[in-house]
Amino acid sequence: MATTSAEAPLATALAIGRALAARGVRFVHWKSNSHLAEALAGRTDIDVYADPLQQEEVRSCLGAQGCLEVVSQPWGRYPGVEDWLAVDDATGRFLHIHLHFALVTGLRRIKHLKLPWGAALLLNSDHALDPVWPTPTAEMELMILIVRMWAKMPPAKRKGSLRLPPHVRAELDWLLSRADPAKLAQLAGELLPDIDTAPVVALLAAPPPSDAAVLAVSKAVYGALADHHRMSWPAARLRGTWLNLRAMAAKELRKIRPATVTGKRAAGQGLVVAFIGSDGSGKSTLTAEIRRWLRYKLDVHGYYMGSGQGSTRLFDRLRHAVKAKTKKPKTPKTDGKPPRRKPPGFLDRLLALHQLPAIGSKRRALAQARRLAQGGSMVVLDRFPQAQFNGIYDGPRLQDGNSFGWAARAEMRGYRAAAALKPDLLVKLVVSPAVAHARKPDHSLSNIARKCAITRELGFEGVTVVSIDADQPLDQVMLAAKRAVWHHILRKANAPR
Repeated sequence: MATTSAEAPLATALAIGRALAARGVRFVHWKSNSHLAEALAGRTDIDVYADPLQQEEVRSCLGAQGCLEVVSQPWGRYPGVEDWLAVDDATGRFLHIHLHFALVTGLRRIKHLKLPWGAALLLNSDHALDPVWPTPTAEMELMILIVRMWAKMPPAKRKGSLRLPPHVRAELDWLLSRADPAKLAQLAGELLPDIDTAPVVALLAAPPPSDAAVLAVSKAVYGALADHHRMSWPAARLRGTWLNLRAMAAKELRKIRPATVTGKRAAGQGLVVAFIGSDGSGKSTLTAEIRRWLRYKLDVHGYYMGSGQGSTRLFDRLRHAVKAKTKKPKTPKTDGKPPRRKPPGFLDRLLALHQLPAIGSKRRALAQARRLAQGGSMVVLDRFPQAQFNGIYDGPRLQDGNSFGWAARAEMRGYRAAAALKPDLLVKLVVSPAVAHARKPDHSLSNIARKCAITRELGFEGVTVVSIDADQPLDQVMLAAKRAVWHHILRKANAPR
């Protein structure tokens, strides 16, 4: 493969390319092909132009290959362009396909220019760079780049000393080194029959042209395509400014209102996935990594469903302070027998009432998670409340006489309400006590062993449960989790609403 990187393409990328070709789809990876290897390795986006007369065939093919259609927010949405995601099974790496049925380019968030060169692009393509994925000839891609350079240039940089960004200059030089003057002259004449294309061909003359000379040609070619603007220049700038403000406002709003949607959402339903496991199973690390992995391309929200000591709520801080002041020091036992459990006093029962607003908060968070998933967002839960084991493993805390009877009943109603808002997928991280204790040597081995047993015993009615062997190295556990999550994302997205 004659590309700029030695990294091998992902099997999923090759499978998608072969499947499109097998169905007779006319397609091409239409731009930035100096980085084609990185795109096929999942390191950057895949930019595909496909015959607009074959739209349904293309969509059917991508769906059959395990791709997910996603919808961008208004500030990242363009006419004639769709977004599809795939995950490579062997690596867990995302492939983001920008599927173009129109060659749009131009100002950021607007793409105000629609190039009329779709048919010519499909005709002027080959497999010089990759045996599976067709790419434009060097001359065709050079013509497209020449237009894109001026169309994408921000208004503030169109004046004064004109310079190309280093990455654009590198791409230009790569194409200039591969293009043939005679072929470029013929193609330019076909694409731009109404202007003198000699300056375009002159770019191939040695020495390499200056940035200013290149941009002068780019401006002239761009001007020849004025009839193909989707909107006027003032309208494009105004709308671009408005969309920029919306994007920035959403980003800032999410800092104070985490349920704000800012990323791409599934075209169908999203997914609520919960992770449970004993201390030492890697649960918190895995949950954070899954959120980070999904957030690379999707709208993701995370919720903590545990009942540990990490709360920052004012009531909890006061409660812990009171308990610390009133707690009597333990008297060491000398007879070897376990200490007798003292029945909770009135103050203990009173302080335990914080569990009621806690389960109420979890129920509200789960309701919010369900609403987000219905809209196509992804929700990752660190732990999930269960009512099968009291006083441990995020279970009820007010039972067995630990608080007032009315409070115990109210707590169980809260747990039943939370259970009704069940996740779509629950991942159990099953770890052996020895491995878990080796990872958490400061924890009680007996307590860890009990939690490991509970993990295996817990059942969640109506929830799809996947168990993963968490004794494995973290990278293997991570890959297994990614596979399970992606499989269920596809299943939910394709399910009837």
